Amino acid sequence: MRRKRFCLAFILGELIILFRFWHFYMPLLSLIIWVATASLGWAESARDNDISRLLTFGQVDAARAILEAGDPSPADRLFFDARLLNSQAKLTAAIALFRQVLQIEPNRMNARRELAHTLLLNRDFGSAEFHFNQLLQIDENPKMRDGYRRFIAMIRRHKPFGVSGYFSMLPSTNVNRGTAETVFQTSIGEFVIDESSQAMSGLGLVVGFSGYGRHALSGDTRVAFNWGLSTTRYEAENMGNLSADLALIYERASRTGQWSLRPYLRKIWRPEHASDWYRGLRLGVGSRLTPQDQLEISLVHEQRSYSSQPHLDGPFASLSLSLNRQLSPSRSVQLGIGWDRSSPRSEHLQYAGAKLSLGTKQDWQGGLQTSFGFDLGRRDFLGNYPLTDSPRADQFHRLTASLQHARLEIAGFRPSLSCSHQINHSNVAFYHYKVAECRITVSRTF
Repeated sequence: MRRKRFCLAFILGELIILFRFWHFYMPLLSLIIWVATASLGWAESARDNDISRLLTFGQVDAARAILEAGDPSPADRLFFDARLLNSQAKLTAAIALFRQVLQIEPNRMNARRELAHTLLLNRDFGSAEFHFNQLLQIDENPKMRDGYRRFIAMIRRHKPFGVSGYFSMLPSTNVNRGTAETVFQTSIGEFVIDESSQAMSGLGLVVGFSGYGRHALSGDTRVAFNWGLSTTRYEAENMGNLSADLALIYERASRTGQWSLRPYLRKIWRPEHASDWYRGLRLGVGSRLTPQDQLEISLVHEQRSYSSQPHLDGPFASLSLSLNRQLSPSRSVQLGIGWDRSSPRSEHLQYAGAKLSLGTKQDWQGGLQTSFGFDLGRRDFLGNYPLTDSPRADQFHRLTASLQHARLEIAGFRPSLSCSHQINHSNVAFYHYKVAECRITVSRTF
């Protein structure tokens, strides 16, 4: 009995000692580890600054000696060679090497900074602005972000106008969003659904151009004018269209975020002299909650009108919130929620909807860039659908994926691929459908 009590007391004592160690010594151990890690980071930063300073003054051998003393990796050597080329004003070659470094180590922040700066020196304003905007999202250092904003303002002064063009192929299993059902159950009996309302596969071709003009009012405010023109063609002639977009934008930025106001106008010309008009106003607000978290809010109010379908005329409104977390310089996740309301003339087409979305973006070693998303939503309609005793109710979910490769570029043209798969469940047979489609795009900024 005494032996059992002794064993029990011994085990209890060991647990107490372990508990005390965890609560009193683990924080100290964590602090020691953090200090050691930070010291390594500071030492690496100091060594990097020394190399940059020596290269600036042309002391290449001394800079290389510091590099070799630090047991450099292949990416370290490429980064050194890129900075050496940069210091010798061989900007195009330096840009190529900086891109190679990021393909090997997508999380290497100093390579991203050097790439953006070198693109700016090379007067490649479009690419430089893209990378500075990306750094503004992923860099947690507030002083660095202030610098990125100054560079972006400089780019916008030097490039007040821009134009881009693209060509896309749109293979789809259901270009007309036709139903998978064959009969329509009504309050007066069963009707066979016509073939024209059934799912129809096809291939669409799109050619489009877009552009902008912008002017800075001050260091943190600007106005911009955006335009776009595109045409879409399918095998079935009645499905083609021509669309034009115009938008006037007022933006104001600060250290913690930005907001914008955008009145816009869109017109779509369809076959047989039909046309659709969309006139709206969008308010966008972005706020950095923490160094890793960004909140985006979008509020839209739109008036829609249809020349050949006046029963669809009416207002549309939406509200969406999106939270983006930067897990690392090369990886982020997004969580979003949204609500919308459509109020056309026909009561049975009026609805209130809600949507939940989840997405992720990743830059991989080698230059591959991917994104994946999942949407889940529903729409509840107001009036009873014709020939039925209840309103229409839809539920949908959609999977999306996109990819492009940093190495794939020919004469400034960049290919990309995006695909989606959507299933729409409805208690009205006409709106019960599935669709899988892709968009293969080649684009270029001029």
